[in-house]
Amino acid sequence: MAQKVTAMDIRAATALAGEIENVAEFCRRHQISRVTFYKWRARFATEGLAGLQELSRRPVSCPRATDAAVVAAVLKCRVELLDAGLDHGPQSIVWTLLRRGMAAVPSRATVARILNREGMVDPAPRKRPKSATNRFTFNRPNECWQSDWTEWSLADGSAVAIAGTLDDHSRYLTGLQAASGYGTGALVWSVMVAGITECGIPAMSLTDNGFVYTGRWRGYESAFEANLRILGTRTLNSAPFHPQTCGKIERFWQTLKKWLHARPASATVEELNDLLQAFRDHYNHHRPHRALRAATPAEVFSATEKARPADRPLPAPVFVSRHTIGHTSGNIHIAPYRIGVGLRWAGHECDVIRDGEHIVIFSGTTLVRELTADPSRYHQPCAPQTRTYRNREPKPT
Repeated sequence: MAQKVTAMDIRAATALAGEIENVAEFCRRHQISRVTFYKWRARFATEGLAGLQELSRRPVSCPRATDAAVVAAVLKCRVELLDAGLDHGPQSIVWTLLRRGMAAVPSRATVARILNREGMVDPAPRKRPKSATNRFTFNRPNECWQSDWTEWSLADGSAVAIAGTLDDHSRYLTGLQAASGYGTGALVWSVMVAGITECGIPAMSLTDNGFVYTGRWRGYESAFEANLRILGTRTLNSAPFHPQTCGKIERFWQTLKKWLHARPASATVEELNDLLQAFRDHYNHHRPHRALRAATPAEVFSATEKARPADRPLPAPVFVSRHTIGHTSGNIHIAPYRIGVGLRWAGHECDVIRDGEHIVIFSGTTLVRELTADPSRYHQPCAPQTRTYRNREPKPT
């Protein structure tokens, strides 16, 4: 059988030897074809020893090769996404080029080949478990929110906490905020209130078993749980030591921290919160989400009718406002009502969440009052208090 690749010493013998009496015998002995024999002899005659080198087998032209401008656009996009701390895999590059209006966007496989050819990918990445592709998602926005907090640090090393809340159905980031120290009840509740202000009251809330979220395993009800219960939101918790239940918000922290690492560290909490709001806008409105098939969370959140608390299923406008309780009257005005709160709360700044005629008033994380307003009355008085009187002997006449 003739050799596919001829050894260099055989080529040299073919070219340098004198007249070979029996070419067929020579070719059989060295396992080459006579076509190969005369090819090497002709090359030596015209090019000398340089003609005996193995030539490239690459085609002279390839009409189906990816255009050089497309390759340059792919590589440029890859570098830009990487420098910005964003997802920069083949699929993310394709979606980014589509959103930029590129006319001829290559397929994901073509982008992967370009990156591999340029040595821009890890040749042995960590494989995702097969079970990770079995996703569970709620059917409607606001049907369930996932909440969590994570640690971060400022430029001087000071510890800060970042709390976030994510809509399970659409991945819409309803709230994101940082505060000094570690996760506190005030921080996680302010993030929840911000989400309710923008998106409405969720039907369910899913968290881990952190003490700021639940006291279920410790024999008490946390303020976070009690406040959501008053609003009609059902609270759920993952099993202890099983973060996969809250996998969407847990995975979100990786995306956020990659983005923050690509930027200079913030010197103050205020600067960090400005960065977080910029990220939230990009994440919700501009970043194509892989789990949403290239749609943004905002597009999916607005595409379906929102869920509501089970005890108030009919749609009603939700208003969140901040009021200061009267110093002398103990009342606050929530149009069209005047609501009695009590003089003990005089001067307090309160957050008021109104869902139709259901009104809940909070001072920080503390519940001040919850009521269903009577539309026939302007003044909504405090609940009457039961008074006790001592028995008095009648005065002698």
